[in-house]
Amino acid sequence: MIYPEKLEQNDVIEIISPSNGVKSSKIKRYENAIKTLTNYGFKVIEDKFVRNSENGVSTNAINRANELNKAIKNKKVKALIACSGGDYLIQILDLIKFNAIKDNIKWIQGQSDITNLLFYITTKYDIATIYSFNVKVFGDDYLPESMLKNNIDFLKGKLPKQIEYGFKIDKEKIKQPWECITNDKEFEGRIIGGCLDSLKDIIGTKYDCTKKFIKKYSSDGIIWYFDVAEMTNEDILRTMWQLKKAGWFENCKGILFGRLINEINYTGISLKNAINYNLKELNIPILINTDIGHTDPVFTIINGAKVKIVREKNKYILETEFK
Repeated sequence: MIYPEKLEQNDVIEIISPSNGVKSSKIKRYENAIKTLTNYGFKVIEDKFVRNSENGVSTNAINRANELNKAIKNKKVKALIACSGGDYLIQILDLIKFNAIKDNIKWIQGQSDITNLLFYITTKYDIATIYSFNVKVFGDDYLPESMLKNNIDFLKGKLPKQIEYGFKIDKEKIKQPWECITNDKEFEGRIIGGCLDSLKDIIGTKYDCTKKFIKKYSSDGIIWYFDVAEMTNEDILRTMWQLKKAGWFENCKGILFGRLINEINYTGISLKNAINYNLKELNIPILINTDIGHTDPVFTIINGAKVKIVREKNKYILETEFK
């Protein structure tokens, strides 16, 4: 696994908009995020469409791809962070110059549908990427200090231990600890995953390099993480069946499901039953309500890194290694 160079003082971060841009109502939050990154000691630039948002995209697919390709090739830029997620990153996949990424290795970070960019880079080229949050989150002042600091520490090449928060923030803190719905034990392996709503779109396509990735790292074992954005429990059940049949769970050591914004079902099936219907027979630890997803606070996940899930003082801890 290739890990991009750590960021130093005054290194340049470029904000990219490969999916949606920043809506006008969120510009202040975005500008606060830039101030935060600047205060951490970085120089921040942005692609020309970051501050645009119309019909769910920052601009048309060609423009978005061209801006991303330029950012990738810019050797002065040490990291790329998406400004927003969305629904339409998939429109630019065929237009990205992926070979340039191999010659210009740098940290690339995002969330939501940015998944399919990150997932492909890691599984195809063995280059670690960051699934954490999009840049606007750096502009929020109500988050645990450790959430932002951990992200910055990873960019700087440090390896902070991330301790379960045990709550989600929805106007106020709501207690919601991690929960193991199968056999609860410590586990370790090489972590990969992303937004489940987006991952399901690439199954069986040329952007699905999953089985080769699993085979290459079979001695480590695989830990999956899934961020569920808008799927119902019924959707989750069917998608787990699809992933299982596609061979994605071979040599799987454990699975982390992020907190849901809202648990939705139409037939009465619970989240636990939707997951266990297909996965219980894997006989591995499966955790729900983890600090991954579309609700705050969240962990910083390094796609492709080796991680260990341990438990101390009734809290789960995610330890990361760059190996």
